[in-house]
Amino acid sequence: NLVITTSGRGSTKDFSVLVCDTIPDMNSMSAGSQGFMRYDNEVDETSLFQNNDNMNQAFADKLGLNLDDTFAYVYGLLNSKEYQEKYANDLKKDLARIPIVKNKERYVEVGQKLMDLHLNYEEVPVYDGVGITTAKNPSYKVTKMRFAKKRDEKGKSVNDLSTIIFNSDITISNIPEKAYEYVVNGRSAIEWIIDQYQVKTDKKSGITDDPNDYSEDEKYIFNLLLRIINVSVQTIDLINSLPKFEVEE
Repeated sequence: NLVITTSGRGSTKDFSVLVCDTIPDMNSMSAGSQGFMRYDNEVDETSLFQNNDNMNQAFADKLGLNLDDTFAYVYGLLNSKEYQEKYANDLKKDLARIPIVKNKERYVEVGQKLMDLHLNYEEVPVYDGVGITTAKNPSYKVTKMRFAKKRDEKGKSVNDLSTIIFNSDITISNIPEKAYEYVVNGRSAIEWIIDQYQVKTDKKSGITDDPNDYSEDEKYIFNLLLRIINVSVQTIDLINSLPKFEVEE
């Protein structure tokens, strides 16, 4: 099954949307996630599960699209910057409303590409436009990634988003500024990777969570970061390619 997950009612953060093919954490989005499934999985006595369409056929008929394309249309529309800005206040209070817009075929096309990109992020090629500086025989284990520092126009030390210090052996530079425009639940996708993939020890239990144990591939986290940079850049390019947001009369 697939589920389009959005920010919950009363969110204090800007509206976010993400498609998943696994059960998402209810707190993965601000104010509790709202999920909209492609299929309604009902237990059937003659089989383990029966997938029933969970899309509104009457709405699909109005769009003139099949149900799969309607699901992609919704995802493309919800990712539209113009849509999110126009209905920003409403999206924090209630369920997202889905209008019928002009050039809907392009929203379907972009929605399908975005779903493929976001569902299969681990298979996206690593971004090859960055600079990588490594020590001889570098370790790819991570303790806590961090941004390099630079001086702003006032001489204050601030994060240099173009450069990530992966560990003491590896530095990634020339990260495009555009990559940070892809924001999920109030934070760029790149910053989520930096935050989540670090060694943490719970003070009460003493249990250590080590992301280096997540995969037998020693370069998994390193490559994941480069893949997410690519996912972010491609996502912004796709969103920017959407037609002007115009609701049909």
